[in-house]
This record gives sequence, structure tokens and C-alpha cells, in this order.
Amino acid sequence: MANIRLQPNNPTDWQKYASSEAVTAIPLRYGDNVNNRSKLAIHRGVFLDASAVLDPEMHNLNVYTDVLAFMTEDITLNPAKYGTVNIVARVLTAAKPVTLCVPSGDAATSAISIYARVLDQPISVCMGDSKPVALDLGADTDNVGVAVAFDNGEMVVEYLKKYPYDSHPELQASLETELRIALIQFWINCSIAISICSYVAVITAGQKSYTMLNTQAVALGQQLAGRVMAGQNMTYAPVLVLDTYKDTMQLALTAASAFETQYDRFQDKATSLKGQIEAWKTMLAKATESQTMQSKLRDSAYQKYQDAAKAADSCDQQFRFENDAVQNAGVDFQNGIEKWKLEQKLKAIKEIITAVITFAVGIGEMCVGNPAGASGAEKAVEAAVEAEKIANQVAAKVTSGTFKKLKDVVKALSKLYPSVSQMVKAIKALESNPSVDVPSIAEISGTTKGDADSSVIATMAAWDMWILESDDQMAFAVTAGIEGATTYQLALRKHAINGKQLVQIQAEAVKAGYEYVQAQMELIRCTKQVKDLQSLIDSYTGQEDVYLKAEVQLYDRLLALKTGVVIELQNMVWAYRYWALSESKLVLDATKSIEDYDSDLYQIARDMETIDEQYPSDFQGFTYYEESDKLPFNFGELLVKGLTGETYTGSFTLAPNKSLAGVFFGGSHYRLSGLDPTLRGALPKKKAVKDGVVIVHLQITTSGIYEDIRDGQVFRFASLPQSRQCSYELNENGERGKTWDNPIFETKYHAEPTPFTQWKIKLLNPEDVDLSGLVGVDLKWEGHVRFAPSQLLGGKLKE
Repeated sequence: MANIRLQPNNPTDWQKYASSEAVTAIPLRYGDNVNNRSKLAIHRGVFLDASAVLDPEMHNLNVYTDVLAFMTEDITLNPAKYGTVNIVARVLTAAKPVTLCVPSGDAATSAISIYARVLDQPISVCMGDSKPVALDLGADTDNVGVAVAFDNGEMVVEYLKKYPYDSHPELQASLETELRIALIQFWINCSIAISICSYVAVITAGQKSYTMLNTQAVALGQQLAGRVMAGQNMTYAPVLVLDTYKDTMQLALTAASAFETQYDRFQDKATSLKGQIEAWKTMLAKATESQTMQSKLRDSAYQKYQDAAKAADSCDQQFRFENDAVQNAGVDFQNGIEKWKLEQKLKAIKEIITAVITFAVGIGEMCVGNPAGASGAEKAVEAAVEAEKIANQVAAKVTSGTFKKLKDVVKALSKLYPSVSQMVKAIKALESNPSVDVPSIAEISGTTKGDADSSVIATMAAWDMWILESDDQMAFAVTAGIEGATTYQLALRKHAINGKQLVQIQAEAVKAGYEYVQAQMELIRCTKQVKDLQSLIDSYTGQEDVYLKAEVQLYDRLLALKTGVVIELQNMVWAYRYWALSESKLVLDATKSIEDYDSDLYQIARDMETIDEQYPSDFQGFTYYEESDKLPFNFGELLVKGLTGETYTGSFTLAPNKSLAGVFFGGSHYRLSGLDPTLRGALPKKKAVKDGVVIVHLQITTSGIYEDIRDGQVFRFASLPQSRQCSYELNENGERGKTWDNPIFETKYHAEPTPFTQWKIKLLNPEDVDLSGLVGVDLKWEGHVRFAPSQLLGGKLKE
């Protein structure tokens, strides 16, 4: 994901956003209904100037807008006596602090309510010449709005924690426009998209009539929140070869092109009534056909979620083991710290090291779903802050800032991850039962601040800092000779590495789950709009109101088709990144012209074809032999312990840095044809021997989180977990015989995995194999790699 773009923060930039071609293409963005006789007024829009819509002397004034701009510092609100002013906006923007003033007279007996989530400048309210009262609104508060009552010269301010029920059609129209903008901004500016989704979710939460809007907002917003948390260096790695996605995109492009031609014809004012109806009917037929494509997108998204959830469960099981190990090692290490005789200048270091132990326990418990862990993590943050205040101390390696950032990302994810399974379950049931109750959710990113400003959402980069800083801090403890430090350092390394694997795959599950939810809601919306469009066309004879209703729904269908094109293009961009270990320069945007998409398709296909031109030769094949006791850290010992344990499953993790790479260093673009393990020291159980052998059946799986490296830069990917079977003959002397199921093979239609992931090896038939003498696992790796010219001469030997 690209660097997060910030939202605009002033009227000029917000006006540019609202007048952009992407936003102005949306029909029915604005609506005004002013009745001067009854003194009732409603204004709806995307960007409204407060001076133009805050009509004076109205009994009832409602303003619904994305952005309300105050162009001057002093704004007069002058409702009629006993009048009400209701402002519902996502953003209140101004160049300088603003004062809203209600004059003396009739207006001094009135009421004003203001709902807003983002304030670019402080806003105050006053009556007459009274002292202004600053309003406590915005992302830093829990207040969604404020009610200000004026009565006989007195002003009473009451803050509101939730939006009131409001079924006004103009509010619904405003929220629908907001979601159309969010769908566009999903690709352009995720900060705006997340902010919009949060705004819509909070307004619609708990309101039955807005269930569909709430679900759409949450689905879109939490996909983006998960993407931000995962970090800009994490993308999906499509499992199929590029041509598969290219063919699908071409079909999607053809469908979108045919629809857009008729949409332009429908919008052309020169088109006759007959021509409009013909275009409408053609689009209606195309929209009906697109339901099949939408069903496939939904089913694909559901399968992706199922795979991510399964991988998350697997990582969770492994992490629980590491969690127990680090807690046990922490007890011995804590005893060693108490015995440590330290100099005065190392007092802060002692406090920080103790905080590391507390923090690891707390963060571990949070990762496995125990909310009580948050308290321990918070205490560790506080202890680190206090330690940093001690004067004349040797600088610690771990900072309180790292503690806090990691706590924040795990805390936010612990809110999002449990809810996604409930939502997916409900939406899956909705496929066959339209009366199913769908959960209503008000939070998008797991934090109020993050909902309003995605730039403050904590990311997985916090895990990288924790891994580095905690290991450096423990290296100090080892050097200082603190009892238990060496064992604890090893346990903490594995805990941090596998903890990162767990939360990464949980974030991917959140993204995939809500991708499915969005796809299903879009299918429901498509079905409803097809029905509505058919009903409208049956009575259409050129009426303006019918035309406008049809136009906005036809726009939705065109946007959905273009979004399908962009999704397939995104798959190609991701495939390019995985294959080339380079970022594509293509810009993903659901508002491009069909000609632009044609150009993008040609460019990405051409880029894929020319990747090999960057290198002087083809991939170089390799066959590496590795004994498990040579694996990084003590993973070999743990692999044996796991295989001989209750689940007969052992694991180890590889990563593209020297300490965790194992035999994979000195090159890049590592791609595996497979891993073939042999259990060293295993023997057949006598009762299972047939013809002098038993067949050993092993299952080899990966976590679904992968890494690779090029020119020192690490690339991270999420994809399907790999699962392969390996079986071979084992004779009575413990020697391996013929291979039955070979786990090493070249793939033709699927992308090959990298070795840098979490590996699990499981014995499937322990009733046939005696593992009491198991001393290790011999690992045979096959695949191909690229070596730069400088690496060809002993890059591996130097290591």
C-alpha cells in the first residue's frame, strides 16, 4: 500500500476535493428545499458554504453535508423564535478559529445542534456579546455532537455521545452519496475513505432502517483499516499465474465498456426519449448479467476469508505455545534480575528490562484474545515512561514509544478480529435468508482517533521495532551476565516473531472477511437496483424526477463494473510485485476511462514480460540439504519436541535476515518447488510393518504470510497457506526407502511460495511410527533463485 495521504485541512483543499472529476460525476449530490412561507429549509451537499446555507429566521433548518465550510471567522446564526438549527456534517472546516454567534432578540430563544467528527479549526459559540464557549468536538473526544439551547439570555451546552434517530430522506440521500464517495476514495485516498465510513457507521449503528448502509460502511472501512494496520509493505500475493487474472480482467473490461457507452448515451441531453429508453434497457440487461460476475467475486472473497481464518487459527495454536514458553522463561529471568548487582547508572536499564518481561506477557495475552493482557501491557508502558525520567542513566534500547505503538495496534486488532467472524457468519446466512439480523457496528479502525484520521492508526511496523529493540535490550542483559537472560532472549525472539505472524494473518482475515461482506452487500444492492430500474422504466415518459432516480442507480451499476475491473487489475499489480519484487507504477482508480484501463492492462502485461530483461540469466536452480539442528535459534529442538508431542506437529520460522534465513541467504527471488522432510531416528512400529516397511505420511503447511528480499529490501505478502503431502517408505533399520508422494514438484498454474514463512510438519499416522528415538529432521529444499553478479562469487561462502 502506498504512503497514507492525509485528508485536506482547509476550505480551499476541501473545495478542490468536492469539485474533482471523480466526485462531480456522482449524480444527486446536492439538494435544496427552502419554503420561506412555512420557514422550513433543508440543504444537502458535499461541500457547502455556511454563509449560503445557514438561512436566517427559519423555524426549522437542516443541513446535511460531507463538508461544511466557514469562510469567515464570525458566523451569525439567526433562527426564528423557538426555531431549531440542525447541522450534520463529517467535516467542519475553516482557515482560522470560528465563532458562531446567536444575536439577541427572537433568536435568543432557540436551539442549535451540531454533529461533526472532524474539525479543522476550533469552533466556539456565543450569544450576543457574551463570552464565547469553545466546543469540545472532534477526533480527540468521545462527543459526536453538541446541543446548544438559548433561553431568555441563557446558553446551555450539552454534549452528545451518539446520533439521534433521524429518518429524513435527505439524510439517507446524503449518507448514500457519502458511500459513493468512499467507494471512489477507497483507491485514491484511504484517509478520506476511512473517515467517511466511520461517519456513516456511527450515524447508522443500531438503527434498523439503516442496516444496509451500516454494513456497507463497516465492510469498506474495515478493509481499509486492516490494510493500514498491515502496513504499506504488505500486499496479497495472488496464487494463480498472471494470465488467469488477465483473462478475467478482459471480460470485466468488455462488460464495463459496453455499459459505459450506454450510460454516456443516457446522460447526453441531445439523446431523444426513445434513445434514452433504449440505452436504459441495454444497461438494465447488462446489470442483470453482471449479477453472475458479482456472485463469483463474492464466492472468491469468501474462500479467501476461509483460508485466512484457518491460517489464523493455526498461527494462534503455535503462538499459545510460544506464549507459555516466554512466560516460563520470564519467571527464571526475573529471579536473575533480582540477584543482579548493578551500578547506579544502570537503574533505568533494570526497570526497562523488567518492563519488557511484563509487556511480553501482556501483549501475548492480548494476541490470544485475553483482554486482561491490556492492563499488563499498559503498566509496562507506564514503567518504561518512568524509567526514562531517571537522570544520568545508560540509554535503554527499548523505548516507551515502541511499547505504546505495539500495544495500540494489538488492542485495535483485538477489537476488529473477533467481530469479523460474527459478521461473515451473519452475511453468509443472509445469502439464503433475507430476514437474518446483521450485527450493527459503529467502530471502523478500533480507535476513535483512527476513525477520524487514518494517519494515527498504529501499524505492524511496531512489531518490527519491538523485535529489534527487545532483542538489543536482551543482548545487553546476556552480556551483563544476568541469570536466565540467554534462555529468555531466545524465548522472546520466537515469541515476537510468531506473534507478528499471528497478528499479520489476523489483519489479513479482517480484510478478507469484509471484502466478502462488501461483495455480498453489493450483490444484494445490485439485485434491488435491477428491480427498481425495471419498475421505473415501465412508467418513464421523460419525467425529470424519474430520470434522476434512474441516473444515480445506473451510476452505481457502472461504478460496480469498474470496481470489478480495478479488482482484477489489482490482482495483476500484486502478481507483478510478487514476481518482480518491485512496485508497479500503475495507479488504481475506479473512475478511470475504459481507454485508461486498456492502457493499464497493456502496461502491466508488458511489465511482466520484460521483468527478465533486468537480469543477465534465468533463475538458477538449487537443492539445499539442511539438518534441523542447524535451523535458526533452537527451532530444531522445538521441531522435534512438537513432532513427538500430543499433536505430532512441529514448526519453525524463516525470515530474510541473517539470523533467521537458515540456508537461504546471498540471493533474492527465492521460490520453492517444495520441501521434503525425513524423520531421523524414527522407526516403524512392529505391528504396522508390511513387507519390511511402513509408510510415513507427513503433511507440510505454511502460515500464509510470506517474505522475500531484493537488494536489501524486504517484501511482505499474504496468500493462501500451502499444504502438501509427503509419504515415503521407512524400513526396520530406520532408513528411508522409496518416495510415494513427492512434495517437490514444479507448478504450472500456481505461483510458487517463498521459504520465508512459518513451516509446520505433521505426522499423520503416528500409530504406525515410533518417534521415541527421533533426534532430528533432515530437510531437503528445491527451487530456484536469482543471484546478483556480486553475489555469485561467494555471497553464500562469506556468510
